[in-house]
Amino acid sequence: MANTLVSSKVKKKQQKKGAAKKKSIKPISFRKNKQQLMGLAFVLIVTFIAFIPSLQNDFVNWDDDVNIMENVNLDGLTIENVKRIFHPTTGTVIGNYNPLPIFTFAIEKHFFGLDATVYHVNNLILHLLTTLLVFRILLMMKISTKAAIVGALLFGIHPMRVESVAWVTERKDVLLGVFYFSAIYTYIKYILSNEKGRKYFAYTIGLFVIALFSKIQAVSLPLSMLALDYYFKRPLNLKLLMEKVPFFGLSLLFGLMGIFFLAENSSLDDVTNYTLFERVLVGAYSFIVYLIKFVFPYKMSCLYPYPKAISGLFYAAPVGVLAILGGIFYAWKKQMTAVVFGMVFFIFNIMFLLQILSAGQGFLADRFTYVAYFGLFFTVGYMFDQLLKWKPAMQNFMSIGVGTYLLLFCGITWKQNKTWKNGGTLWTNVLKTENQATTPWANRAFYYRDIKDYNKALLDYNQAISLNANKAGLYNSRGKLYFDMGSVQECIKDYNMATQLDPSISEAWINRGAANASQGNLQQALSDFNKGIEVDPTNENGYMNRSLFYNQSQQFDKALADYNAYLKLRPNNPEMLYERAITKRALGSYDAALVDVNKAIAIKGQDPTYVKEKNLIISLMKN
Repeated sequence: MANTLVSSKVKKKQQKKGAAKKKSIKPISFRKNKQQLMGLAFVLIVTFIAFIPSLQNDFVNWDDDVNIMENVNLDGLTIENVKRIFHPTTGTVIGNYNPLPIFTFAIEKHFFGLDATVYHVNNLILHLLTTLLVFRILLMMKISTKAAIVGALLFGIHPMRVESVAWVTERKDVLLGVFYFSAIYTYIKYILSNEKGRKYFAYTIGLFVIALFSKIQAVSLPLSMLALDYYFKRPLNLKLLMEKVPFFGLSLLFGLMGIFFLAENSSLDDVTNYTLFERVLVGAYSFIVYLIKFVFPYKMSCLYPYPKAISGLFYAAPVGVLAILGGIFYAWKKQMTAVVFGMVFFIFNIMFLLQILSAGQGFLADRFTYVAYFGLFFTVGYMFDQLLKWKPAMQNFMSIGVGTYLLLFCGITWKQNKTWKNGGTLWTNVLKTENQATTPWANRAFYYRDIKDYNKALLDYNQAISLNANKAGLYNSRGKLYFDMGSVQECIKDYNMATQLDPSISEAWINRGAANASQGNLQQALSDFNKGIEVDPTNENGYMNRSLFYNQSQQFDKALADYNAYLKLRPNNPEMLYERAITKRALGSYDAALVDVNKAIAIKGQDPTYVKEKNLIISLMKN
């Protein structure tokens, strides 16, 4: 009888313990908790204030041009263009397949044109939505409201966020943030439902697909899910791994696609001549730098060029990496679950971006931390919680200290947003720390040329060429400047140098053709146009220039062929549709001419010049 009573008591204790455990993972009602709502409002307001300067920024000549202004798929919000945006063979930009951000640009351009403020407002809204999700996720991970405020505020205002929010092209990051953290949110809901909420699992898959269409960086989600499994103490078994199969399958598919497109665009070409060992050193050094910049974001720049030589700091970096991994192992042994989760989440989301397989011109990028830093922000929030519990009497002191630190970050973020005001401010900021690289000098020169400050542009191009006199693209760019300045002979000299150094630069041939045409050297101009198109049959500018030459010499059949070739590449360009309509009219093809001019009007609106041409064609058809 006694044994029965003892067994009964034990059983009741176990039931209570199980009930308590089940209760501990029940999510807090977010909408009913006033403290949480006030905390969220505070986080979002401070984040918005920190990024107010970004709303006054323009586009910058750092991929904004190719993604938005020059993107053929943004010439009208048509079904045809939407298909082109999402099709892998026509939707890549500079080797990147990010169709969802490009689609949002198409919507903005259709309704608002090139009003940069609209694009910046939308970037900030998406960042605020991501910050909201981060705040909610932190609460679901059972840290206090105060700790969640600290973690979410860090996510919202950390200076390393600026590149992702203030750079229009990085719509990729903020869109990724919304769908990546939405997927994490629904996955945690699935975990907290004890795997009964299968709808949340389905939501996670759907959100993951959308995140992949936002940015390839989303491929790390399955690893982040495993980190969450560890945090919520789900047993690691075959069932758990099989659950992730569709996620790993999608990651593999999009990852291979991403590598293929980058390679096809030559973005994976080695610009460093580093050995494999040296690339590993660069990856280790980048890892350490990201951790340091988490604490103190120093020397922020949109470009961190590869060093010409590997210094001693790079050789020391692996020691630091091993020490950190050792610390994580120690924390795991001591069952410091939160610390391990935070560091592992960071590693999973940064390791594919360490440029061991070099891509692009830099070995670091502030934007690469947008998702990865969440793990570190969570760790800070968790440690803040633990300190409050350990030393409750020091709560005010710790709150003041953390508040001062966050205020400092807010100020740095406010200031850093202003460096993205335009191409001039952006590249001037880069040149403060990277004045031995040609890219910032050349890009600032481009900005000056664009605003017609030719003297400053010439000084910057000269400086770039002095750093690398064998770079054909620099001569081509300076040649365009000389053409704008009216120094045609100087511009032809630069185009000659560009074509000698690299005959594969189609643009240099086309530009030289335009320069020769302006001097009346028409046969030489035609030869240059032909060569430029031969080198690159997709050079739309070549067809446009040659079509003008043919039109002026009244070779209308040849001009029409070039218009057709151009419009095959850029089918919704109203100006070229209008020009083709004129050529068709000259050839007596009135019906076809009317189709073109009507399409041009449909795209651009009731332009008086187009309407006049339409009326002329109609009158000719009647006669």
